[in-house]
Amino acid sequence: MKKYIRIDRKYLLIPVCAEKKTRTVSFSVQEGKAFEFQIPVSEEEEGFYGFHYFAPLNVEKYAGRKMLVEGDVPDGFLDAIALSDSIPEVCQSHPLIHFTADTGWINDPNGLICQDGTYHMYYQHNPFDTKWENMCWGHAVSRDLLHWEKKETALYPDEDGTVFSGSGIINEKGLLGLDADAQIYFYTCAGSKSEWSRGKTFTQRIAVSTDGGETLERLDGCAVRQLAEENRDPKVYWHEESGAYYMVLYLRENDFAILRSKDLKSWKKTQTLTLEKAWECPDLRKLPVEGGGGKWVFLSADGYYFTGEFDGREFTPDGVRRKAWKTTVPYAAQTVWGTEDVILIPWLRTKNRNKLYTGAMGLPRKLTLVKTQEGYRLRQLPVDSFIGARRPVHSSEGEGKVFCMSQRDGALEICIRMEKPSDFSVDLYGTPITYAASCGKLGVGDEVYEIGKYLNDFSLLADGELLEASAENGLVLAMMELPSDRRRGNVTVKVSGKAAVDIYRID
Repeated sequence: MKKYIRIDRKYLLIPVCAEKKTRTVSFSVQEGKAFEFQIPVSEEEEGFYGFHYFAPLNVEKYAGRKMLVEGDVPDGFLDAIALSDSIPEVCQSHPLIHFTADTGWINDPNGLICQDGTYHMYYQHNPFDTKWENMCWGHAVSRDLLHWEKKETALYPDEDGTVFSGSGIINEKGLLGLDADAQIYFYTCAGSKSEWSRGKTFTQRIAVSTDGGETLERLDGCAVRQLAEENRDPKVYWHEESGAYYMVLYLRENDFAILRSKDLKSWKKTQTLTLEKAWECPDLRKLPVEGGGGKWVFLSADGYYFTGEFDGREFTPDGVRRKAWKTTVPYAAQTVWGTEDVILIPWLRTKNRNKLYTGAMGLPRKLTLVKTQEGYRLRQLPVDSFIGARRPVHSSEGEGKVFCMSQRDGALEICIRMEKPSDFSVDLYGTPITYAASCGKLGVGDEVYEIGKYLNDFSLLADGELLEASAENGLVLAMMELPSDRRRGNVTVKVSGKAAVDIYRID
């Protein structure tokens, strides 16, 4: 079926029947195809076409022209497409300080940069379903890393492929014929991951912004041609000591490549390395060591990290593999370009039951290394703006039970500092959270997680249906999904030994 639509508004509103069978729908103008997506559709029933939400498709560049929409879809789908200058709101609850999409699916954070006090976060996004597909780059900005403003979708799939993960830098060296304040983004163009790009390969490409990140423009050609079948996830940074940019790139299985460039156009591979159990979404940064000095850390999607040395060409691991998180919810974390602290943001693989969005971003955390007898360990502490945003609700010391009531919506942090590692239990708005020190197990609702024995200095951050649990002042970190997204009510804390308990609200 097909339909011509004259574009006289900013958005086409596309009806989405979440998680139903998808159909290929194309959008064309006189010059050729403009967009193509896999969109879930339902069947018409007695002349009625039901759907869950409208996904906005920005078509303002085609204003005044006719657009052909066609696909193997019911007439009701085509009839439900609307034109609008605004995006309809969907009434549903969201976390307050963890980023989520209004609707649709998100995964990996991409292109994390800070420029002139504004943080830019691009991210893997499927606007047209609550499942993975149609990879675009969504975009959001923040001044404090806690509260995010959603912007226009920055990159849509094209004839060369869908838009997989990548990274961003500021053009401080004035390269590519652009001003020094231009933003430069590297991304994987995932050829053959759509019908439109069938027969194309995975390549690494560049998009740039000369308007402060409001819009991204693709550059012609490839920055790096295919090195392996589904090579992906370029992370680019500057190596001061050797005077060049480096790119870490996932190749296959547990293999990665390091490439090097002085002009951002010509890249030379300087190393292929294999890291045990590491897989996709690499990041390579030098982290400060507490007490002085620094050490390079190679991080992969599952949170496996390796400390070692890096000379701008080759990374030499120390041989010890560690894990950044105690649970499998966080994934594909990326560090931010342009900050004094090394800040990491992970994607949280949440189910978001009964919501019209899937996925969230974790709380941004500052990274340092701590030298221990067992080697270097990663410490992950909340960014300074989080500490500044906390408002005290309760504070007490001693033994026994602590009770308080949160009467306003907000994220809640419960800090428990024990005289010595002890068992504790928390009733958080009706959800039980328990820690057994002797066996190292944290219970959350009906789930049990191994996080380590005899831990202290706990922080439990609850934000809707998200929980981030850390211990040992950020040396231990776990994220999980709560069975309820309540954000007000009764809170009870009981510790088996002496402890200080502080409770904060974050709006």
